[in-house]
Amino acid sequence: MINKFIFFAFLSCFSAFSQQKITGIITDSLNNPIAYANIGIASSSFGTVSDSNGNFSFEIQNYNPNDTLRISSLGFKTKDLFFKNITQNLNLEIKLAEEVTILEELKLLTGNLKLHTEGKTKTDTKNHVIFANSKMANLNLGTEIGRRFDLGSKKPSLLTEFKFYIKENNFEFNQFKINIYSIKSNKPNQLLNTENIYISTTKDYVGWINIILEDYNIIVEEDVIVSVQWIKHSNDGNTLNLPVIFPSLGSTHYYKFGSQNTWEKYGKVSSAMVLSYKQ
Repeated sequence: MINKFIFFAFLSCFSAFSQQKITGIITDSLNNPIAYANIGIASSSFGTVSDSNGNFSFEIQNYNPNDTLRISSLGFKTKDLFFKNITQNLNLEIKLAEEVTILEELKLLTGNLKLHTEGKTKTDTKNHVIFANSKMANLNLGTEIGRRFDLGSKKPSLLTEFKFYIKENNFEFNQFKINIYSIKSNKPNQLLNTENIYISTTKDYVGWINIILEDYNIIVEEDVIVSVQWIKHSNDGNTLNLPVIFPSLGSTHYYKFGSQNTWEKYGKVSSAMVLSYKQ
């Protein structure tokens, strides 16, 4: 996936199996559509994100009956389906069950809080990490790019702002979701935000994108990984990427090409991302 620290999908591993198209809709128990749910073959680049009406469509190759189709969304239980049980019907109606979350006791931050920032701001780099891949039928919606942020203390930290930089973009419209993860085995683990955080761009926008987090009241007592997930785009483009800084001592970069793929971790690499927080 790395060529001079430019990230690509492993397209060379595709075999000559016949291509299949999977379509359908994702809903909750009351038949309400679930927007921007992740759906794809587990641990592979094949996948997508449902649209605002819960509909999805993506093409697959080189699968076998024991492959798992995984569907997940914030606030719902993840669902796994074996292909051997669905290959006779590739126009699917998938229901997700609501997940009951026990909220932790609300933490209050008082006193004279100081503002801190962590991350990298260099943008004039030769290297980049891609969201869009023109060789994929859906340009691979659901791809995530993230970075570890060491908050430097076990004291409660209120996340206040996150920003990331777009290096190249020729889409008229893009929409992203910001995901904040706990860390386990040095990789993203559980989502810490309890509601979806969306941000969009228009008119081939390049530059910094700022997201105010303070209104979401995200208070953590641990280091975190923050990722940007690509969930929607206009049909007029094929290029979207972020700058990559290498070497970047003390940085850890994360990349997931496809909505249900596994995370890849890269030490001493960073995209241009900055997290601000109060302690």
